[in-house]
Amino acid sequence: MSIFTDVLRGQPCPSFAELLSWNPTALTVELLKLAADGDENAKARCRQAIVFLATEVARRAAGTPAKKHDVLPVFFERNVLGIMTSFSQVFTAFASRQSLEEKARSLGAIREMIKIGKSSLCNGLPQIRAILQSAMEEPILCDEAFRAWGSLLNSLGQEDLETLINPTFAIIAQYWGFLTSTVQEETHTTTTRLFTSHPEMIQAQVLSIPSLASVPLMHKIEDELVRIRSQMGPKESFHVFDQRCKDENAIVVTRALIELDNYLKRHEDYLHINAISEKPDMVLSQLTRSILDACVKFSDTSTEIAVLCAQCLGRIGCLDPTRLDANREVNKILVLSNFSREDETVDFVLFFLQEVLVKAFLSARDSRAQNFLGYAIQELLKFSRLDSSMTLRSRDLQVNAHYRRWVTLPDSVREVLAPFLNSKLTLHKSASLPEDSFPIYRRGVSYTNWLRGFVSSLLRKGRGSNAEGLFKICQKVIPRQDIAIASFLLPYAALNVVAGGQDAMRWGNEIHEQVRDVVTSEILLILSHPLPEKSQSARDALIECSQSVFHVLDYFSQWVQEKRKELANMEQIGSRSKGMGTQQESEFDIVSYQKQNVELVLSKIPAEVISQRAIDCKSFSRALYHWEQHIRDQRGLHPGDEKILEPLYKRLQDIYTQIDEPDGIEGISAHLQVLSVDQQVLQHRNAGRWTTVQNYYELLNSERPNNPDIQISLLKALKESGQYDVLLNQVGAFQLSGSISAHVIPFAVEASWATGKWENLKNYLSMSNAEISGDFNIRIGKAFAAFRGGDITEFSRSVEILRLDVARSLTFGNTSALHACHDPMLKLHVITEIEAIIGVDKEKDFSRSDLLTNLDKRLDVLGAFSSDKQYLLGIRRAAIQYGFLPIDESSTWLTGARLARKSESINQAFNSVLRASKLGDHSATIEHSRLLWKVGQHRKAIQSLEGAIAANAFRTYDYVTNGSTTTTITNDQSHQQHQNLLTARAHLLLAKWNDKAGQTQSEMIIQRYKRAVDYYCRWEKGHYHLGKHYNKLLESEQSKHPAKQAQTYINGEMSKLVIENYLRSLAFGAKYIYQTIPKILTLWLELGNQVDKPPDAIYGNDDNFRKHTMMQNRRLFEAVSAQMKKYIDRLPAFVFYTAFSQIVARICHSNQTVYGSLVDIIVKVVTTHPQQALWTLLATVKSSAKDRSSRGASCIVRIQDNTKKAKHEATANDMRTLIMQGQKLSDQLLRVTDMEVAPKVSTVSISRDLNFRHNGAPCRLVIPLESTLTAALPPVSDNVNIKTHKAFPKDALTISAFLDEVLVLSSLQRPRRISIRGSDGRVYNILCKPKDDLRKDQRLMEFNTMINRALKKDVESSKRRLYIKTYAVTPLNEECGLIEWVDNLKTLRDILLKIYKQKNTSINYQILRDLLDQSIADYPHNTHIFREKVLSQFQPVFHEWFVEMFPEPSMWFAARLRYTRSCAVMSLVGHVLGLGDRHGENILFEEGSGGTFHVDFNCLFDKGLNFEKPEVVPFRLTQNMVDAFGAYGYEGPFRKSCELSLAIMRQYEDTLMTILETFLWDPTTDFLGGKKKKSRAALVEGGPGAPDTPEGVLENVRGKNHHVIHIQEDTNASVKENREPTDKLDAN
Repeated sequence: MSIFTDVLRGQPCPSFAELLSWNPTALTVELLKLAADGDENAKARCRQAIVFLATEVARRAAGTPAKKHDVLPVFFERNVLGIMTSFSQVFTAFASRQSLEEKARSLGAIREMIKIGKSSLCNGLPQIRAILQSAMEEPILCDEAFRAWGSLLNSLGQEDLETLINPTFAIIAQYWGFLTSTVQEETHTTTTRLFTSHPEMIQAQVLSIPSLASVPLMHKIEDELVRIRSQMGPKESFHVFDQRCKDENAIVVTRALIELDNYLKRHEDYLHINAISEKPDMVLSQLTRSILDACVKFSDTSTEIAVLCAQCLGRIGCLDPTRLDANREVNKILVLSNFSREDETVDFVLFFLQEVLVKAFLSARDSRAQNFLGYAIQELLKFSRLDSSMTLRSRDLQVNAHYRRWVTLPDSVREVLAPFLNSKLTLHKSASLPEDSFPIYRRGVSYTNWLRGFVSSLLRKGRGSNAEGLFKICQKVIPRQDIAIASFLLPYAALNVVAGGQDAMRWGNEIHEQVRDVVTSEILLILSHPLPEKSQSARDALIECSQSVFHVLDYFSQWVQEKRKELANMEQIGSRSKGMGTQQESEFDIVSYQKQNVELVLSKIPAEVISQRAIDCKSFSRALYHWEQHIRDQRGLHPGDEKILEPLYKRLQDIYTQIDEPDGIEGISAHLQVLSVDQQVLQHRNAGRWTTVQNYYELLNSERPNNPDIQISLLKALKESGQYDVLLNQVGAFQLSGSISAHVIPFAVEASWATGKWENLKNYLSMSNAEISGDFNIRIGKAFAAFRGGDITEFSRSVEILRLDVARSLTFGNTSALHACHDPMLKLHVITEIEAIIGVDKEKDFSRSDLLTNLDKRLDVLGAFSSDKQYLLGIRRAAIQYGFLPIDESSTWLTGARLARKSESINQAFNSVLRASKLGDHSATIEHSRLLWKVGQHRKAIQSLEGAIAANAFRTYDYVTNGSTTTTITNDQSHQQHQNLLTARAHLLLAKWNDKAGQTQSEMIIQRYKRAVDYYCRWEKGHYHLGKHYNKLLESEQSKHPAKQAQTYINGEMSKLVIENYLRSLAFGAKYIYQTIPKILTLWLELGNQVDKPPDAIYGNDDNFRKHTMMQNRRLFEAVSAQMKKYIDRLPAFVFYTAFSQIVARICHSNQTVYGSLVDIIVKVVTTHPQQALWTLLATVKSSAKDRSSRGASCIVRIQDNTKKAKHEATANDMRTLIMQGQKLSDQLLRVTDMEVAPKVSTVSISRDLNFRHNGAPCRLVIPLESTLTAALPPVSDNVNIKTHKAFPKDALTISAFLDEVLVLSSLQRPRRISIRGSDGRVYNILCKPKDDLRKDQRLMEFNTMINRALKKDVESSKRRLYIKTYAVTPLNEECGLIEWVDNLKTLRDILLKIYKQKNTSINYQILRDLLDQSIADYPHNTHIFREKVLSQFQPVFHEWFVEMFPEPSMWFAARLRYTRSCAVMSLVGHVLGLGDRHGENILFEEGSGGTFHVDFNCLFDKGLNFEKPEVVPFRLTQNMVDAFGAYGYEGPFRKSCELSLAIMRQYEDTLMTILETFLWDPTTDFLGGKKKKSRAALVEGGPGAPDTPEGVLENVRGKNHHVIHIQEDTNASVKENREPTDKLDAN
């Protein structure tokens, strides 16, 4: 007692009994405060008192005296949360009455507690951090808070210290300026000690530690951090920033964003090149995703973070969502039992803790809020029967179900939850909201209040013991907490109340119906309530309420679907067991009752109500989803009655007008019998025919001059067509008054600054009122006006406000994917460019040059969004007219002209060219000529270009190269070769047009091509097109009769010219690499084959001719070989890697010179890219053909010899080791593939059953995936240096280990799936396929990859994300190989069988087979049997799979479009290639995206015609497949995608035919399958059957690609042919 007497000096000392009755937590808090106030002696006495208190508490708890050295750690572990709760009351937002002195005293007390408790305080670490960081925001408390933080760093063990490293550096950088010099020195000392005492820990986190560059005193620490970080490249740095931006700590995120903004200024180039590259790196998508999420998470609580996120997003730019995916991964849980099952309820609680409460707890900056969340976490853990025993590692716990659930939580989550397993937090005051009377939504209520009120009311009405207990706890964290908690709980609470359960059935339907109807009424009220017109805040609140209701309905729909499956399964089980038992019947009744209740609620909400509100919320996918379901229902009620459906289709078309999906409008129009004028205009608008739209509205405006809707539509048409001058004239003619003014002025303001009419801008800005003052274009105009007026401060303020408003417009809903937030991203892109243009240092020329280069790349980042690019160019022109940007305005007009031409906006393109010409830019002649050619005026185009060339119009752009510098040509330098790119372009364009016109002699055309090359000899395009023309002449001669073939063809000179020019083009770029390399190899190898052979007898038997020809062949071949040798040395290895399989396939070439050069290429490629290229070479070594195997082995020896000559011994050792690893691994994989597996065995051990030895790993070969084996090409540029390009990343994904379990598939060949752990720690699956020559599949993947490249380059195809799903195929020898495993696939057959089974649709295969035989017995006369007797048995159901797999409407719509379009692309490609055998197991679908995926390509080149029952349809298009396309069927997206695919194949025909040609002539593969008998189709119908020669195949493919001139007609023919009765079910 003497201790307390001394401590409480001056105060009456309580008795011992009174002391023990006190709350030990409260007593400890008072003792700590007294210690903080006192001197060292007083502090010591207080510490003794706390030890005494802890000892007494331990003694009373245990009943025996406790050991003194144990009592304090145990005491603080158990009471730290209560102690921190007391302290937090001083620092909460509601504790403003607390004085600064009391807060400072509490900080001192916390510091004393840290010194006493040390590492035993780890349970309260989040609360301690939250209080200290909260205190740091008040400058006067910053010193004391930092001292406490320093004590924390000095007291904790290393394990707990690791979590404080990043926050420590972040708060130092954030609050350094608030600290006194004394505390700064103390902080410096503590930080230095941290570095010296824990070097390994610092080293492990050094990459993510915030920078201290802003703190001069820390320069030595910062220098060390910079030194280590300098070893990272941009990719690694951006990955670290990605991780830092995901932190839950606001200060850590703030510092990360500040550093990221500075880093982006220096490395924007890396991101922009990456964004437009052929293989964009995932780090770009991941970083963008993290920034968007950080903005949404912190925008309400931190304006600084919101602005920083907006700045970083602006620097990254408006990424093209068709090239990059940054979709948010949303984890969801479905409580199917409606909380009646305990295990499912506990799973829900743990999910709730992990995904919601822990994140809210960590991000809470208010310690009071943290206390409420802590209490809820504590109670939920108790509810789930998780206690302190979970932290023990007892063997008894291993079988405990609760423990197993606990260990499934991530480590970071368990660290936060662990202190609450035995905490004793209590609530002295209820946090529940008062009972709300329904309806809860009333005019003027905020979204937050409605959500909390609705959820609280639902939680009070919970049904079932589990739900009641859970909901009672959840009620405590609804008031004043993060609304994400209420938003998460809403769907589950609503369903629990609506569905009811056993208790609802007991206490009567009437009461439950009342509750259910109340909820239904609230939902209907929200969805049907008119949007407020006058109050924007009330409008936004109702929209947010509606979106929450949509989430509820989504959950209801998903739950009902699963319940239907559950009922179907219960019925099937009952039918198999001849009836249900009593318990099963009771369960069946409960499930039925719940399902009916939820279905009743869904049925009471009309589709048109949901659809309309979805449009109001701009959730157009949802509107489509519900309206299409309505159409489907009506079609079922009124089969064949199109008149009833027509108004529904018109409504559907109206919805499509709100979406950037013109194909859907076209598809719907095809179902309308008569198109109204408005619908025709709509089609023109969506097709981009804005001039036609303009003409229509001009006519209407003249008839009804005061109609605001017509005026606004006219202005939109003028804006989209780029006619800003006309737009201003129209606005000037309007009578601007009332509501029309608010709609018109934004158009006028944009047109004013886009045309540089500043007086107009000033005038229209003065007319803008408060209603439209927030419009983006008006604010841009105000910023321009401020700068023009010299008010830099106002300009900066306007831009910052604009950026903040855009940042705050980013919400959880509109940032789900890049396409969803495209508009805000574009606005941030624009803001960044305005700042960059205006803020450029005019004294430094290099900064201007860098800016111009950066702006060009930023424009490319936008991808296929031409209208957005035009908008950006308008911004730049405005800046140029101000004099901000030191470039010619004409260049922006020419860029705009090119964009308009490519997007078919011809009038806009002509207007832009005229603007450039008016500004004196002679290069506009080229673009003008292109436009003339585009519109069919070929003669005028040629004349225009010839005139400009003759007039030397491009003289001012002439320059010469002189070493490393570039200078303008003068008269004294006229003898030097002109190196003028513009002139070269003009000559090349003229040569191509003369070539196409076919009215110019070949020699003149060649001279024109050569002139282009002469003017700019380092231009890839010039050399390529010259070589392409020679190749055209070569093919022309090849098709002639031998007697008419030219000598230059016979002796190989034409081949030589093609090869030489293609090689030269490769030296200056890689744009045409896939067109040139295959052709070079084909012609060169063919020359090598023919060089020693006498001319064919068809050319005659004259000896002199034969000798002369052979001599010429030899001379030309030697010249070609010399060129090949030169370029093998000169070109980088990745150029040859792109055709490496073709090169290795010809390794047994008979000509020794060719063979020697092939070996040189192989050695170069493998030496440069050994981790990738060795896979192909090792397969050759393992060949069953002895000559191939021996030559492959010779290459290996040569590679090892070459590396021995290297300067570094380590290089030779590395290569030798890698080859040995590769050979060992190849042997092991062959053993795994060939080993016999017992029948009916589905899983085996790779080591025990397949004799695989794990010493084959780790191996530095890359895992054979498409992503690791595909070389990245350099960006397309006129000045690209391909020699410095890195085709593969330094940190290649290599093999670390093989997992033991192997999945054996049940198909005939018993392929087996192995699992490889990569160097990144992830597991990758590979299929080992025996008894199959996979080189065919490998070559077809190369063909499909080329198709994908072509689709990406095309603007329209890229916008629609057309693609073919490809994967890596890696042969191990001629009989087996590896195939990249694609996860989450489902065959069409499995999908349909499952749905039909659920619908109790039985399938009798024997009857079906008989009916199908009858239908083709007298083809085509009996096909009605198929329609009437087969199809009628199976109603289309495939659409249900998309509803099931993608319950969220936006995901559903995206998946359906992806399915439709990928199906169209593969259908047309398969048709051209003659791909057959497309039954229901060879067509698969991606469960994650809905994309179509084809497998098994053995039936190529119309081999299906040789089947016993020949395949006569172009491609498979069954009723189920069409059904899943949507309401428009095969019209709309499917048809348009077919047209685009066919157009692409025609455009790239030469390239595709070259690739086909290379592998058809490959002697190592047999694509034709040997000689086949005449097909039944050919025998019966006199058809040609399948081609059986390479020439026949090429002719057949080319014929399919060309047999109809008009693409749309060709597509019509293919679709119609396919929709004839041959649309068979395929056992589906």
